[in-house]
Amino acid sequence: EEFNMIHPPDVIPKYAPDAVIGMIGGGAPAAGGGAAVALPPGMSAYTLADVAKHTTKSDCWVVVNGEVLDVTKFLSEHPGGELAILTFAGKDASEEFNMIHPPDVIPKYAPDAVIGMIGGGAPAAGGGAAVALPPGMSAYTLADVAKHTTKSDC
Repeated sequence: EEFNMIHPPDVIPKYAPDAVIGMIGGGAPAAGGGAAVALPPGMSAYTLADVAKHTTKSDCWVVVNGEVLDVTKFLSEHPGGELAILTFAGKDASEEFNMIHPPDVIPKYAPDAVIGMIGGGAPAAGGGAAVALPPGMSAYTLADVAKHTTKSDC
C-alpha cells in the first residue's frame, strides 16, 4: 500500500522489469507452463475474449491491471462521464486508467465492480478460481516473501 502511494503504477515495469519473479497466491501449475494463483471465493477467471463481449451501455466490462470490472452500474456515477469508460468497453483500459487515477480509486469508489481477473485454469483449493501465471513466474505465499528480508536476499 505504501509503495503505491509514492510510486506511479508503471515504475516496476519501466525501471525494474526483471525484478518481478511471481505473484502472491498458490495452486498447481496451469496450462501454458505458468503456475496458478487462487482467486478469492466469488471471483472468476476471464479471458480478454470474454471481456470483449461486454461493450454496451447496458452491459459494460473493462480490464484494469488484470482485474475484470463490470462497470455497467457505475457508468452514470463516473465523474468523467460515461463516454470515458465506454470508449474502453470490452478492452484493457489499464494504461489510460493508470495515467489519470490513483491506485486506490477502484476499491474506494467502485469495489463491487470487480468481478474477477484475467487468466484461466481450473478451480483452486479454497473455492476460488485459478489464474494462470506467465511461464517462468511462480506463485508465492506471504510467508514465503517474509523470509527474504536481508540486503543480500531482498
